[in-house]
Amino acid sequence: MPLDGALNAYIFRDGRIRLPGAALLNELVRRLLDLSDTGPQGRRNALLDLLLRAAELECALSDEGSTQSGTIAGITDALAAALVRRETLASADLAFKAGMLHIPEYVHLTAPEGFAYYSLHPLDFADLVSQLDSKARVAAVVGIRSIGTTLSAVVQAALRSMGIQAERTTVRPAGHPYDRRCEFTEDQLRWIATMLSHRADFFVVDEGPGMSGSSFLSVGDALISAGVPRSKISFLGSRDPYPPSLTARNAAERWITFRSYSTSPTRHLPRGAEHFVAGGIWRADVYPLQQQWPASWLQMERLKFTSEARDLFFKFEGYGRFGEAVHRRAIAVAEAGFGPMPLRFEEGFGVYPMLRGRTCSKTDVSAAVLQRIAEYCAFRAHAFATDVPANANLEEMLRFNVKNEFGAELSAQQSELRVVRPVIADGRMLPHKWIDTDGALLKVDSAIHGDDHFFPGPTDIAWDLAGVIVEWELDSNATCFFLDRYVHFSGDEPQPRLQTYRLAYSIFRTAFCKMAAANMQGSEEEARLVYEYYRYRELAQSFLQSDSQPTIAKAVAESDARALRIA
Repeated sequence: MPLDGALNAYIFRDGRIRLPGAALLNELVRRLLDLSDTGPQGRRNALLDLLLRAAELECALSDEGSTQSGTIAGITDALAAALVRRETLASADLAFKAGMLHIPEYVHLTAPEGFAYYSLHPLDFADLVSQLDSKARVAAVVGIRSIGTTLSAVVQAALRSMGIQAERTTVRPAGHPYDRRCEFTEDQLRWIATMLSHRADFFVVDEGPGMSGSSFLSVGDALISAGVPRSKISFLGSRDPYPPSLTARNAAERWITFRSYSTSPTRHLPRGAEHFVAGGIWRADVYPLQQQWPASWLQMERLKFTSEARDLFFKFEGYGRFGEAVHRRAIAVAEAGFGPMPLRFEEGFGVYPMLRGRTCSKTDVSAAVLQRIAEYCAFRAHAFATDVPANANLEEMLRFNVKNEFGAELSAQQSELRVVRPVIADGRMLPHKWIDTDGALLKVDSAIHGDDHFFPGPTDIAWDLAGVIVEWELDSNATCFFLDRYVHFSGDEPQPRLQTYRLAYSIFRTAFCKMAAANMQGSEEEARLVYEYYRYRELAQSFLQSDSQPTIAKAVAESDARALRIA
């Protein structure tokens, strides 16, 4: 059941952030100095974290065109070699070199999505290289920034472990996402010429390709323009695409002219992760009937496992600093008595005890349940307070998706999402995320989604309050009781700003389910997602129709008629 405009939905937020350069550098230096005191069990996690941190700084400095990027690249290379080849690392010397860097006051970082969300382990690319049938004695590695910075260092280290003389550089293709362009600097063109004179093979490295394939293709085309024979170019990515589905200009014809290789599902898992339960499989252990299964965009689920005895649950939470932040939030939730205590953090996975209890549903609404959830929201408002000066991107999401779905134009005032209690939201206030364990109501999946690549990102606690009202389908009396309890526990009065957040939450979930259904077309999951799409759409419509502007009401009514014809 195709839905109009599904691929135009706006659900992914900009992962680019601005951070103090000195703080990032000082943290890298501190962790390098601490490495010598790290035991064997934690050394691999520590090396992985250091590699990601060094590569992030290298990427930022390369984007700035800084003369310091070569120094930090050397540190990235040493860390990659230590991780891939288990070479001895002079961490104190690296700390000294890093400490001598002159870094800008602020740098811009973009979250490497594969490392943060999709369980792409850097060593997956080392495993891929070990399977290549390359006869070359020299290799030139071109990483596509951002994540390709780390991956290029890993591929270089893996090639060197095979006795191949490998060197690397990184590039940042620019332009429209479906039509990227890559331009090499003069220094890079000289480097390419030198590598050609040594009959090198060229490896272009990145995660993906994404929907378009344009980043890989832009680098391949730029190498050909620089004189590299097409037969000497290989793409190393994290998936094997179906070329006709790529949306870049002439993508299908261009892609098949290059050799391409992709990683296998990661084998770098925490101890005891035996049974794969991601991709919605976990639902069979929770619900006796498939009709009870909650809808899921299966490709976007985090990687999950259980132990052989089914007493441990493993969930991917992110490598390096990304997973560390999630792990800290999970501990804080557990210490406050609202969730299970993580047992450890290993290979990017949080390891939890398997909860024994009953999964909640909308029919479990009661005064006790709503009071517990209100107390939890008040806890988050305090414990996960953060700095969010404005909700500009979230407001843009609201206006865009309302226009895309209903054809209605919201003014800046109508889409204002005031920030009074800025937090890292929970983002998943659905009933099945609450487990009744012998009378103790515990929240699961509480640490990831408020700061991932989907909206909302850091925002006001009103996002979670709206999520409770929408997901539990609270009537007016239950809503009043829930908000009264929240005010009691928090001292925050959310009512003046809540109406717009309810609309924003509903329209985001409308857009999310719409795009998910389009991506799951032809599967059993599509029907669940389409059902949820219409449920959220009806809620968003009701919020919009309560608006006093007649032009909005008219646009919504016309779009509703179109939606009924499509259905």
